[in-house]
Amino acid sequence: MPRNPTPAPDPWRFFALALGLSWAFWAPVALAGWNIWSWPAVGLGALGLFGPALAEAVLVGRARDHALRHDYLQRLVDLRRIPPGVWAVLVLGFPLINALAMLWGAALGQPWPGFETARALLEAPWRLLPFAAFVLLFGPLPEELGWRGYALDGLQARFSALTASLLLGLVWAGWHLPLFFMPGTYQHDRLGLATPGFWAFVLGTVVTSVLFTWVYNRANRSTLAAVLFHFSINFSGELFALPEPTQVFRTVLVALWAAAVVVVEGPRTLRGGASWARFLGRGAFAPDFAFVLLSPLRRLVLSPSRLAERLHLREDSRVLELGPGPGYFSVEVARRIPRGRLELLDLQPRMLELARRRLARAGLESRAGFTVADAGGVLPWDDGAFDVVFLVAVLGELPDPLHSLREVRRVLRPGGWLSVTEQPGDPDFVPAERVRELAAAAGFEPRESYGSARNFTLNFVRAG
Repeated sequence: MPRNPTPAPDPWRFFALALGLSWAFWAPVALAGWNIWSWPAVGLGALGLFGPALAEAVLVGRARDHALRHDYLQRLVDLRRIPPGVWAVLVLGFPLINALAMLWGAALGQPWPGFETARALLEAPWRLLPFAAFVLLFGPLPEELGWRGYALDGLQARFSALTASLLLGLVWAGWHLPLFFMPGTYQHDRLGLATPGFWAFVLGTVVTSVLFTWVYNRANRSTLAAVLFHFSINFSGELFALPEPTQVFRTVLVALWAAAVVVVEGPRTLRGGASWARFLGRGAFAPDFAFVLLSPLRRLVLSPSRLAERLHLREDSRVLELGPGPGYFSVEVARRIPRGRLELLDLQPRMLELARRRLARAGLESRAGFTVADAGGVLPWDDGAFDVVFLVAVLGELPDPLHSLREVRRVLRPGGWLSVTEQPGDPDFVPAERVRELAAAAGFEPRESYGSARNFTLNFVRAG
C-alpha cells in the first residue's frame, strides 16, 4: 500500500461512532415494527445510512489537521488516482459476476431473473439518472466515506491488508443487523434473520470487503474508487435482481475472485508485488503466504511430531534448523529439548518473526534463538556447536548446496546428525539420490531413510 502521508486514523473510535449513530436512528424503527417506507421510518432509515459518513465527518473535523483534511478530500475527488485497469474493474467486475451467476444458474435449471427494474428504465429512460443518483446517495456514498475513506487506512496501519479487510467486513456486516428487524428492507423481506440467506449475506459482505481493499489500494487509496465500486455492485444488483438460489452462485464467484486476488496480489498489501510469483516459483517461500505452510493439511504429508521423532533428540540437544519459515516444525522440536537449545536461521526476517511468535505462544521462546542470515554463506557459529541440524524443503533453495552442507558439517560435533527432508509439491524438490550424493561429498555417512521417493527424510552422521 502507498505510504499514508497523514497519521493513521483510529478505526476503533470510528466503528463505535458509526455503529452508534446508525443504530440510534434505526432502533426506533425496528422496535416499533414500522415499515421502512412509512413516515417517520423512511426519514430515520435514511439518516441511519449516513452513520459512517457522519462519524467520519466528526472525527476528521475534530482532528484539526489540515493535512488530514486535504488528504481525505483529494482521495474523494481526484480521478487521476484511479488507473485504467481499476476503471475496468469498476465498470465490468460485478456486471460480469452477475452474468456468470445467471448462466451458472440457468445451466442448473434455475429461472432467469425478470429484469423488472431494467425493463422499467428502458420504458422510461428519463428515470435512469434519478434512479442512479438514488442508488449512489443511499448506500455507496455515505458508507464509503467512512468504511474505506476513513477506517481502512487505520486498520492497514495495524494489520495486513487481508486481515484489515476481514475485520472491516465483519463490522460492515454487523452494521446491517438492525435492517433485518425493519419491515420493507431487503434484509427483512428477502433474507430474514439467521436464515441461509442471512449467512450468505454476511459471508458475501466479508468476502467483498477484500475486493474493496484491493480496488482501494490499487487506486492509490482512492475513496472515489471505493464509492464507484460500491455503486457498481448495487446498481448492477438492482438491474439483475438475481433469484435467491442464483445469489448463492454469485457469492461463490465473488469468493473465488477474492481468493484469486489474495493469491496473486499477496495478503500483506493486496496490491501486487513479487511475492505471488515466489508462491509458485523457485526460491525462498514468500512470507505473504506463510499461512499455507501452517496449514493443518501439512500433517497429512508429515506432522511435526513425526519429524521430531526422526531427529534423535535428547533433552539437552543443541539443534539448528535452517530455513524454518513460520516455525511449523520448530515448536515441536523446542518442546522436546527442555534443557537444550534450538537455533533458527532464515534469510527472511518476517519469517523468523512469525516463528518467534509461534514459539512465544507455546511458551517456548526462551529455548530458541533467531538469526537472520543466508544459509548459503558462512554459518555464524563455532565448529561443533550443534548435535543436530535439520532442513525441511530447503536444500533445493540454496545456491550452492554442497558448500552449505560442508558448513553444516563444520558446525556439527563429530557423530552429530544431519537430517534432510524433501516433500511433494515443492518446486525446489531435490531427489533422494541427489541428496545422498551431496551429503557424501560434504563428508556425511548415510544412516536412516524414511518415507517414499517424493516424501522422504534422510538422516546422516558427520564422519570423522
